Amino acid sequence: MMFHGYDLVSDWKNSQCGQTAVATKRGKKYFLKKYQTPVAPLNNGTLDAKTFAHNQELFNKFVATRKGVNTTIRTIAGAGGNIVIPCDEFIEGNQYVEAAEFVDGAISDDETEAVLASLSTDVKKLLMQTAAGALFSVHSKGIIHSDLKLKNVLLVRNKTGNYVAKLIDFDSSYFVDDKPDEIVGTIDYYSPELGEYADSEDEREEIAKKITEKSDIFSLGLIFHYYLAGALPEAVSLTEKLEKRKAKGKVVYCWIMLNSGCELKISPEIKSHKYASLIRDMLNKDPEARPTASEVLKRLREAEPVIEEPWPEHSLILDREAMKTAGVCGMKKVNTDGKHSYELLYGDGRTVPAEKDDIISLGFMEFTAPVGFCEPWAEHDLVFDTEKLNHRGFVSGEQKEMGGIKGYQLYRADSNSMFFKPEMLIAMKYAVPSDHPDAERFRSAAGAASPAPAPKPVSAPAPEPVSAPTPAAAPAPAAETTAAPEPEMASVPSGICEPWEDHKIVFNEEGIRAKGFVSCERTTLGGVNGYNFYTADGNSRFIRQEMAVIQKLASKTAD
Repeated sequence: MMFHGYDLVSDWKNSQCGQTAVATKRGKKYFLKKYQTPVAPLNNGTLDAKTFAHNQELFNKFVATRKGVNTTIRTIAGAGGNIVIPCDEFIEGNQYVEAAEFVDGAISDDETEAVLASLSTDVKKLLMQTAAGALFSVHSKGIIHSDLKLKNVLLVRNKTGNYVAKLIDFDSSYFVDDKPDEIVGTIDYYSPELGEYADSEDEREEIAKKITEKSDIFSLGLIFHYYLAGALPEAVSLTEKLEKRKAKGKVVYCWIMLNSGCELKISPEIKSHKYASLIRDMLNKDPEARPTASEVLKRLREAEPVIEEPWPEHSLILDREAMKTAGVCGMKKVNTDGKHSYELLYGDGRTVPAEKDDIISLGFMEFTAPVGFCEPWAEHDLVFDTEKLNHRGFVSGEQKEMGGIKGYQLYRADSNSMFFKPEMLIAMKYAVPSDHPDAERFRSAAGAASPAPAPKPVSAPAPEPVSAPTPAAAPAPAAETTAAPEPEMASVPSGICEPWEDHKIVFNEEGIRAKGFVSCERTTLGGVNGYNFYTADGNSRFIRQEMAVIQKLASKTAD
């Protein structure tokens, strides 16, 4: 179906702004957004002349602001950059519509929490840097985003395998010196001054003067806190009034805490003093005391060096503790004429080039995941979309049989892995049936990207206690093509297992249930002792000790 020169490839869906759809034009993919309000008034005789003129003025002003913001940001934002701005705007019927480039590799809203929980602090630093850099560019043009929140700082895995943050949804944006009659945002991420403005009925013009670019900084500070702690900050203590509000089941937002005289507590999950200090400054109640976007970016760059995730095709799982013990404080991926290697930064200032084999020989590898993605079970008759799997952080996969169910163990670069049944792979669009129109293209892409076999890990695998149940390994792919009847659900162990003795952790049953898991068992994968966490439908995910703590599935014991 054509829509103003765009070929719609999805139905229109309701959203906060109005409606959205995906479309193509001249071979490129776009995201369309149709605004519900304001709309151009229709001259059909139902409105008197004064009301018609008033509504037309509102619509014209809205369109002028939107086009002005878009045009200005386009001077600093290009295709594929970290600011996603509409590249086209038009009026269809009586509604204003925008078209923006479709972002490949974007993590969906329902995946964001799980993906963030699985990322290392180093990767999160890269996210914070790209978000702060994008916001600095926007502020440099005198524009306030006004609606920064987790969903509007899009999490994207790019073609190099790195995660980056992209600013999106400038629906509420405006110029600092031309504030709209109504300033809006998302209540969870309001700054104290925006919350005061929203709560007030009188003197709103005066309160609006307090709202500057620093309001965005407060919202970004909340996002950074969520990145590093998995939750927004809480108060050191609540006032009696706020305690009663909380007891009634009402949400007590950060801006309400500050405007009520409470102090925000930076989560102890944020181990780095530099990050905790930066976020504390960004969340200052006084806008003037908050750093600028430029200062935020500078402080992030001066913080601890980053150990980037390895190139996906290398299937390396880094032993970060071994790297730190050897004096390595940073690792950067290097792409020289298509050849992928690394650069190691040592604490004494040395920069040393390294190939994949060097990383292994230096003992910086915890274990080697299977290389590349296996052939699917013959009876499943499907094809992997390896490009999308890479974008979602999976570097390889192998056939696995668990509880009588034939499926696939997919591995991430951070050493976590998940067990997928074939129908789940298709539902997540990680694979398609072999007769799907894209199947041949996926086969070709997989063939072109097949990596060479990886060496074995240097260190000997840790012994596995007898009591640790381990899922049975999958047999070699069978030659027969007759599909065996598949049980509806894999056998899921009952209850929460005892942790490995040397891990010094205790499981958090409430946190385990909150993540959708129903049980867990001890297991060893690639010589690493960890845990398989199961969902009710039989899917499982291998999680190491430290990741279980980060994801609040467990907590460290006192000793």
